[in-house]
Parts: sequence; structure tokens; C-alpha cells
Amino acid sequence: MTKWLTNIHTAALDAAGVVKRIREFSQQKQLASDALSLVDPNQLILQTIEMTEPSWKDQAQATGRTIHFATDLQPLPFIIGEAFAIRELLTNLIFNALDAMPQGGTLTLRTKVAGEFVRVSVTDTGTGMTEEVRQRCLEPFFTTKGTEGTGLGLAMVSSIVQRHTGRLEIESTPGQGTTVIVRLPIPSDQTPTKVSTAPSALPRSLRVLVVDDEPLVCEIVKEFLSSDGHLVEIVENAAAALARLKNGPFDLVLTDRAMPKMSGEQLAVVIHQNTPNLPVILMTGFGDIMKADGAKPPHIRGILSKPITETTLRETLAEVFRA
Repeated sequence: MTKWLTNIHTAALDAAGVVKRIREFSQQKQLASDALSLVDPNQLILQTIEMTEPSWKDQAQATGRTIHFATDLQPLPFIIGEAFAIRELLTNLIFNALDAMPQGGTLTLRTKVAGEFVRVSVTDTGTGMTEEVRQRCLEPFFTTKGTEGTGLGLAMVSSIVQRHTGRLEIESTPGQGTTVIVRLPIPSDQTPTKVSTAPSALPRSLRVLVVDDEPLVCEIVKEFLSSDGHLVEIVENAAAALARLKNGPFDLVLTDRAMPKMSGEQLAVVIHQNTPNLPVILMTGFGDIMKADGAKPPHIRGILSKPITETTLRETLAEVFRA
């Protein structure tokens, strides 16, 4: 159960990151320093293989195809980058390889150190590309898949590689398959603490009431808070939250924004009327937009963007209890 929860949460985080990157795609922005961390490329590859397994195994078999998935992962140093972006890159390459093997075949991921770079290659035994297609395949919106393709897959891969100051090569032969090679630079400093900007846990334990009708969100938030020593109780709606607040003191309320009958903002107003000093943090998928607009509803002390990460949760708690 924990494995699937982890995969679902990782997929949600990556989806949020993809949406953000699509908005920024035409601007070709550089990576923000606060988004960087030291990451293990082999670990990201294994995560991506596991997350895409339904496509290359279950769905492929359902259509009568057999995909043989092979790996040759050599020991690698850490690289500096965005984990979700690299998983996005790998996911696009895997899906492209699957599309190129309509009758089945072998998909191979290899890694090794090549000079000052980590070299990652994705090879398929599919239809391959003509030289004309190979020359154009990185162009945004260029696709050979008709209405089924967006033409953004390899263009996004190229953009991610560029933002990581890497290199991208494509080798292909019609009828024999394609190999995509990604080279990402190896930093000289392999000390994770020097690129980590995550705030430390609060010095004291909090008693937190989490209000959300999505069980998965509740379990993830509870796991994050509990790992820092906080005591957590969960209710699924505003009415249950108000009833629970009458029976015991809490240090913090974390509430979803969109809930039936009473929203998170409305709940915050009632909480303020009853317990003016009890801080309320609003959890919402529109958190980034609200922060950019400077929109903070009445009696909301902090805004937490969904999907929630341990780092953003800690940062928001630090802001609220430092204020």
C-alpha cells in the first residue's frame, strides 16, 4: 500500500511540474536555484520504470504486444537538477519508444559515466526514423503520429536537457530502431547539504487538525507531519472539524479549500470567531496562482499548494509560526 501511495503522490507532483513547465515552455527559463537538488540518476530511472510499468507491461500485453524491458545501470555520481523534470524526460523517452514498437520489441535503458557527464541512453527495436524525421523530431509540434500525437514529447525532452546544461543525441535507422542519448553534467561537489534549502522541522511538536475529504491527501500530510513529531488528527469535512475543535485544543488547522457545504475559507471565518488565535492554513491546487496574485482570504495564515511536498509543508509551517 505504501508503495502505491508513494507512486501516486510522485505522479501527482510530476504532473503539477509538467503543467508548470508547459506554461514556461516558450520562455525557455533557466532552472531556479531553489528547485535544484542533488539527485541519483539511477534512482530516478528505477522510479520512472516502475511508474510507467502499466504502459509497457499491462497495456502492451492487453493489445497483444510483448515489451521486453532491459536495464544496464552502472554506478553513477549524483547530478544537480530537478527530479520531476528528469523523470518527465525519461517518461517521454519511454513512451516514444513504446509508440515506435507497435508489434512489440525490446526497450533498453543504460547508464554510465562518460567523461564529465552521466550518459543515459534509451534504445528501442522499433520502426526507426528516416533522416528527415530525425532532423525534425525535436521541433515543437512536429509529430508523425497524426491526431494521436502532440509533437511536444521530444521537444520537452530537449528543453529539459538544455535547462540542465546537458547534451542530446539521437541515432536511428529505419526498420532497426532508435537510441536517444542524454548527457547530464556531473558537479564537482557531491555534498547534498550544500544544495538543500529545505527548512528544518519546527523545534516543538504541534497538534494539528487536518480537514480534507480526499483520503490520499490526508494520509500523505499525516505522514509528513508525523515524521517531524507532530500529532495529527484527520476529519473529512468542515462540520466534523468544528465539532472536533470543541472537544480539545489544537495548535493548527490545515484545511482543504474546496469542500461540500462549507469551504475552507468559510471554515476559517468560523474558526476565527470561536478561536481567534488558532492559525489556519489553506490547502489548494490554486495555491501558486493565489500567491502570485497576493490573494490571501480573511483569517487564512498560510496557503499550501497541492500537490503537497514535505519541503513546502515545512516552509509554510515555518512562515506561519515565525510570523
